[in-house]
Amino acid sequence: MQSQSAIFQGSGYPVITASTPEEIHAHTRAQGYDIAILNHTLSFADRKNLAQEIKEQDRLKGVLILHASGVLGNPHADVAVDSRGGAANVLRALERVDILCAMRAQHANEDERPIVVVDPERNYVFANEAACRLVGFDHAQFMELRIDDLVAGKSQVAGPLFERFVSDGSQIGAINLRHRSGRILTVKYWAEVRNDGYMMARWEPLSAHDTINPAPSSKA
Repeated sequence: MQSQSAIFQGSGYPVITASTPEEIHAHTRAQGYDIAILNHTLSFADRKNLAQEIKEQDRLKGVLILHASGVLGNPHADVAVDSRGGAANVLRALERVDILCAMRAQHANEDERPIVVVDPERNYVFANEAACRLVGFDHAQFMELRIDDLVAGKSQVAGPLFERFVSDGSQIGAINLRHRSGRILTVKYWAEVRNDGYMMARWEPLSAHDTINPAPSSKA
């Protein structure tokens, strides 16, 4: 815990440590933090229960799991990373949670339409609860995905659409997504390039009776 704290503090993150159950609960209930880092010394059950408790108190808080199994069966975790992968991997994961928390705050008062945000490499950096429910992934699992993992047809479809989207600045169209179960979902999407360079899309599921124009439209 001391070595992990030193890594975070050396990168500019102020750290409060807690090692006993009493200390952990006292700090999480005090609300004096932005991101909770639950490491491998906690049991799976403790990590899951603490993540749930944190999100029930404040859904805008970030939860980073430092364990290889962190993406499994913990719907309240935001990002998970195996701490054995080294300090650089852990810091990248913390930065991802930091970005995610900022975006979650920005969209906190929006409607329940699924919203996702990707970086220029097509990695998902934000997904709201509605987006996670739509495709059947827990949040930490969703944050392991790229556009190519969700779009049916992978890069043959996603690549050209994404390149055109980045060039034009916005795009409206319909695309097929692959649910975690393997089922195909057709969604209409409204996408735009944000001022910070990230790309945001809102999804609307379409029924089999909806008529769509398969070719996306764009505007600068």
